[in-house]
Amino acid sequence: MRNIKRKVNEEIERGYLGSDETCEYYPCHYKGQDCTFCYCPFYPCMDKRFGKEIRRRRGDTVWDCSPCLMIHDKDVARFICDRIEEEGITDADDLRIKDIFGQAAELYLSKDSSA
Repeated sequence: MRNIKRKVNEEIERGYLGSDETCEYYPCHYKGQDCTFCYCPFYPCMDKRFGKEIRRRRGDTVWDCSPCLMIHDKDVARFICDRIEEEGITDADDLRIKDIFGQAAELYLSKDSSA
């Protein structure tokens, strides 16, 4: 979890990126994806619309959000960056990030239902 937070901090500091076709992993999900957040600033969101908790062989659980593409939607990524900047958030551990999740999720889900 510490490594995820470190990467999100780097992404927050860098700011909005958009699609990064120079990345060796592009496209890791779909062509045209937004690459601003390679690591989700909301992990683990624990929202069952975007993932599920799974039990590993050793008995502990982990949040699996592998099917979630919300963070790679260009409008959602731009919205999150704008809100992070407006709030003056500079650290992934800032609890205000969790407040942004609900608004970002609604934006994403409303786009999906209007398609």
